Amino acid sequence: MRRTDRRTASKRVALTSAVAVAALGLGGLAAGSAAAENGPGAAAAPAGAVVPARAAQAAEQQMSSFTVAFPSAPYRTHNIARAVELINGSVVRPGATWSFNGTVGERTKENGFVDGIMINDGRYVKSPGGGISAVATTMFNAVFFAGLQPVEHGAHSFYIERYPEGREATVAWGTLDLRWKNDSGHPVRIRAASTETSVTITLLGTKKYDAIRATKGPRTNITPPAKRTATGATCEEQTPLEGFDVSVDRVFVKGGRELRRETFRTHYTPRDEVTCLPEPSPAPAAPSASATPPVTPAPQGTAAGATASPTPSR
Repeated sequence: MRRTDRRTASKRVALTSAVAVAALGLGGLAAGSAAAENGPGAAAAPAGAVVPARAAQAAEQQMSSFTVAFPSAPYRTHNIARAVELINGSVVRPGATWSFNGTVGERTKENGFVDGIMINDGRYVKSPGGGISAVATTMFNAVFFAGLQPVEHGAHSFYIERYPEGREATVAWGTLDLRWKNDSGHPVRIRAASTETSVTITLLGTKKYDAIRATKGPRTNITPPAKRTATGATCEEQTPLEGFDVSVDRVFVKGGRELRRETFRTHYTPRDEVTCLPEPSPAPAAPSASATPPVTPAPQGTAAGATASPTPSR
């Protein structure tokens, strides 16, 4: 059974109220809702000014929507669904910054995640929360095509073929986040959903541009992969793939003309071929230095301690 964090749910209710007010121009209630989120001492909302959330949603536009498909695997489907559950319904106020790690939290069993496959030190290993990079990549592309401002993101160390080259993202608790700023001037609501083989994120709000286009350049700085071996329960075999650099331009279009463009540059290391070997057998214990050396029995008819004469060959 999936657990619901009541504090997260309360936070989303407050934010949704703020969106409803913003859509109808009732700025006082929006300030009250935001203040209520911050705790005691905040300004109270005026009595009787509660607005249904659907009134705000009626004024929303679809800013972007992006889907990533992935191979079905129980761990992957579970972890992606859990991340989607935590993200869906979030509202990002104008000027605020959204954080993947801040929204999803640490990928632990206590937070509803299971062990899966992740990249560590240039190879696949088993680790809690494996598979959620599909959600991070989907969010990054939704932000990209909505024309919103990326604040922090990082690509996988090597390229994974199911993701768009130069337009993908991963996350790691405590070291790498996916963050973006709502610079649209209006609230942005996140709608997330997943199936056993795909995840979709849609951003709803007010569009600033007529279109956002992506233009990818050629692969450069091609680097061949190597071969590696590994042992242990966390080892996962992987197929080789070259490393390369790639650039992607984001083109902003309005009124039929290009307003500006920005370039995203990504460096991928080679994906080495990894073969998993069985654990080596433990080496036999070396004899103790204090052990008594074996005594060689004297030949028959020779006194112990005397030197025996060699027997001539016949």
